[in-house]
Amino acid sequence: MKFEFTQKEYRTLVDILTLSGMILDAYGRGEDSSRKGCFELEQKIYSYFEDVGSRDLIMRDPSTGQYGRKWSSDRSETIVKILDEYVDASFWEELIVRMAERDMLADLELQGKDQSKLTLEERETLLRKYGDRYDREFRSNGLKSIISRSESSEGTN
Repeated sequence: MKFEFTQKEYRTLVDILTLSGMILDAYGRGEDSSRKGCFELEQKIYSYFEDVGSRDLIMRDPSTGQYGRKWSSDRSETIVKILDEYVDASFWEELIVRMAERDMLADLELQGKDQSKLTLEERETLLRKYGDRYDREFRSNGLKSIISRSESSEGTN
């Protein structure tokens, strides 16, 4: 199988690999055997950077022989902004989901209800209710109204 890319297509592919690499790198580049194939494919694709006229985008480390992405000094590349938006959205979504589930379970316990007896639809409806409350709060105030209490000073949260 053979692929041919224009310089623009190659640069777009490098952006895609960079984004996926940033996520994979969070847990150890090439160290985890389940991620090793991703790293090897990235290296193979990066190795064509000179053929596609992308010396400004990819560099080869002379000591390791590995290829890597070049960055501007202010890291203003579009791909960095995309990752930042993704990380930000993931943070808020995960925070909302976890807090909604925590509050739902606490309320069910206070009401003496067994959460395992909820249907999937009932559970999703309750989670959405709690999650919508946090979504509105965070959109309005960010983290301003969130208080973390120390277990030793005020009991459990």
